[in-house]
Parts: sequence; structure tokens; C-alpha cells
Amino acid sequence: MMRRISNILLVLLAAFLVVQAGYSTQWQIAHDEAPLLYEAFLMRTDSLVPYRDLFDFQMPGSFIAYFIIGSLSGFDSFRLRLLDLIILAVLLIITFFAARCFGKTPALAAAIFFGLKYLQGGPSMSLQREYLLLIFVALAVWVSMRDELTLRHRVTLGILFGLSALIKPHAAIGLIPILLFDIKRLVRHLKLSLPKAATTSILPAAAGFLIPVAAIIAWLGLTGALTPFLTIAINYWPLYSQINGQMVVTTGPERISLLLNESLRLGGHGLWLIPAAIGLSLNKNKKTGLLAALAFCYALYPAFSGQFFPYHYIPFVYFIILLASLSIPNFDPLEISASGQRPRSLTSFSWILALSSFIIILSLLLPSQTLLRQLKNKPVSTSTDRAVEISRFLKKNLDTSQGETVQPLDWTGGTLLAMLENRARTATPYIFDFYFYHHVSNPYIRSLRADFMNELQTAAPRFIIEVTAADKPWVSGEDTSHEFPALRAFLEKNYSIAIQKDDYVIYERE
Repeated sequence: MMRRISNILLVLLAAFLVVQAGYSTQWQIAHDEAPLLYEAFLMRTDSLVPYRDLFDFQMPGSFIAYFIIGSLSGFDSFRLRLLDLIILAVLLIITFFAARCFGKTPALAAAIFFGLKYLQGGPSMSLQREYLLLIFVALAVWVSMRDELTLRHRVTLGILFGLSALIKPHAAIGLIPILLFDIKRLVRHLKLSLPKAATTSILPAAAGFLIPVAAIIAWLGLTGALTPFLTIAINYWPLYSQINGQMVVTTGPERISLLLNESLRLGGHGLWLIPAAIGLSLNKNKKTGLLAALAFCYALYPAFSGQFFPYHYIPFVYFIILLASLSIPNFDPLEISASGQRPRSLTSFSWILALSSFIIILSLLLPSQTLLRQLKNKPVSTSTDRAVEISRFLKKNLDTSQGETVQPLDWTGGTLLAMLENRARTATPYIFDFYFYHHVSNPYIRSLRADFMNELQTAAPRFIIEVTAADKPWVSGEDTSHEFPALRAFLEKNYSIAIQKDDYVIYERE
């Protein structure tokens, strides 16, 4: 009876996943997608190189990932959504095979649960970098679920975590528990000494890790972008790391308190710990122990940036869902035997635990606000409306064939999406402006301001678009400002207002 109920619920959830996937094809480009896709567009069409020709502080892997995504989709929102679903399908297949050692039913549940959770995040969670790097991490989990690792497996693990680190450096934290569990296996099963086991495990993984890192360094060096990248990493990263998720500069004891408090909140995903704990209690073996260790590591992952944005928890949610899926009983005794698991004692108490877990999981996978708004034919993104207005203006007034350019004073407010849709070129290497308004007394920020003004005066763009909306990510706190006197003086002297709305202003060169 329980098996039939479980199968019916999984079938219904799979159907719900397909429905949500279908509705997701209506999503427009939003949030972090627009800036990264716009930079990818400039890389593809104008052969611009990040760091050398574009000022940004993202890791090289982010640019490469979005360059591939943009090229494959043609920067079209519908094709981008289809590509997103293809990536999701690949990730769910990997997840199924990575969890297959626990049984077919839990593996299928893991894939369905994570797919629903990802789509629940809506457009703002779509194609986030944590989601992209998760493909490499999931592949690494698949490899690490083997009973024994060979030299080739350890090198592969290093390569996979190296690739993830090129998107976000701290994504490589997952390699630590995997290697520790591997070393433990070598000591227990092969009777190697601890130093010998550590060498056998760590050296191949380190060599594999260095392969993609060395390739990126070579690419940066050959394109002349290595020195600018290092300059940004050394000078800007420490400043950006002081900005928290509310875009407030925090330092010292205040920052330590923030890190502790936010880390304990787990991004609001604490309820997933209950089905995860049930899954652990019903599956006590070394592989579930490894999943628990990975979940713990990626619970700490957001603290490395100190900003605790929702998408920073994607890897943690992935592993906590893997653990939660283990609370779904695997009923086939032949399958249990073949997988090498200790047969589960399906007592009445086990049924109660499994049923309770399933109920909690269902409550956590309710329809998202995005889907509900779509069902009511309501818009799902406020900045997209702004982008539509700006896009219409550029389409009517900007002549790109004459080399006319646009300077955005924005970040995720819609300007870059409008510029992407119209294939408008940016006037300067600075496509964001938020870094001009924090740590304003710091010599490096002052040098960025001066360089920006020199570039702006030289380029003399036809239009300058400034987003002034409340949702613009202004940085506040110590040593921040909303003022940029040199820019304001330049605008007053050389530009007139073409359009002024409550949330944005378009300046036109006189």
C-alpha cells in the first residue's frame, strides 16, 4: 500500500515538474542573467575580453559559461529558457545516477524534488552561477559514490571541482569531505598508513584541479587579461567582500555576528533538515555520511561571500534534498541487495517516519509565487517592464550603424537587458555603476571613478541611461555615497534629459 501511494505521489510530482517547466519557457531574462549575457554578447560580437576590455569582478568561468549559453541560445529569451531546461534535465539525470546506489525510488525522488525546488525559485534563480557549477559538483558526487576510487577517478574529481572553482572559488569546498572519506577508505581497506593514503588521494586530485586552472591562466595571459584580472582580484575583491546581502558595508565584530547569524538561518531552508535527518536515520552507511558532510560544507558556502543571497544556497539545497529523498522507502529487496545496502527494516515506525517526511517535503514544494502569478496572467518581473520601455526608446532613437553607443548607470535594473535586445554597445568598459558608490575614499575606487570619467569623456555616448529606482542595489554603510560630483557635472554640461520617469532617466548628448 505504501509503495503504491509513494509511486502515485512521485508520478504526480513529476507531472507537476513538467507543467512548471512548460510555464518557465515564458520567463524573460531577469536579474543577474542580463548583465552576464550582455557581457557575453560583447565578447562574442566585438571580441572584447573580460578584465582587459570590460571591468567586472566575476570569475573567468562565469564569463565562459555565459559565453557558451549566449552563443547557443542566440541571446533569445525563449531559446535561453529551452537551454535552461536542457541543463536542468542533464542535472537531474546526473542526480538520478548519483543517487542510484540508494535505490531507484529514492534516486527518482531526488531528481524530481530538486527539479521542483529549482523551478520554484522563478526567473531570479534561473541560470545562476551556483546552478551552473552544480553540474560539475553533481558529476563529482556520482564519481565519489563508488565503493573504491582509482587514480583516474581522483584526477577526474580534481578536474570537476577545478571547473566549479573557476565559476566560484569556494565551490571547491566539496572536494575536502570527498578526499577525507577516500583517505579513510584507503586506511581501512588497503591498510595504508595515513601519510601514504593522504598522498595517494590528494596528489591526483590536486593535479586534476590544476588542469582547468592552468588552462584559464594561460587564456588570460594570451589575451592580455591576466594583469587586469589580478589587479581586480587584489584591489576590488577585498572591498566587495565587505558588502552583505542587504548591500550594506559591514566590518569587524558586526560582520562576524552577521556571518554567524545568517549561517544559522540556512537561508530559510531549515525545515529540509527534518526529512534529511529521517533519510539519514533510515540509511546509516558511509555514502549517506558523505552526503551529510557535503551538505554541511555547502551550508557554510554562503558565508565565504558573506552576502547570503538565495541562489548562494543552491548547492546546500541540492544536498539536503538528496538526503531527504532517502526517506522515501526503496521497496525492491532485490535492488537493495544488489546495491550493497543493508536491508531496511520496514517497521510501523519506519512507515510513520517516511510518511511524515513525505508530507513535509510536499509542503516545501508548493507552487511558487511566480507560477501562481503566471496562472493569473500577471507579470513576474518588475524590472522587465522598465527594460521594455527603455528597449522601445533605443529601438526608435539609437543608430548603431553609425557607431552610436550607450552608457548604462545601472546593474540589474533593466538597462542592460534593453541594450542586449537592441544590440547596443556600451560606451566604456564599465557596464555597472554600483562600485563607484562604496568605499569612496579608497584609492582604488577613486582611481576607478577617475578612469570612468576619462573613458566617458572620450567616448561621448549618444545616450546615458541611469536607473534611479528603489530596487537599484545602492550600497549603504560606512564610506558609501550616492553622490558622484564629476559625473553630475559632466551630465549637466553635455547632456539634456530625453526621458525622465520615477525609476529611470535617459540623458541625450547635446
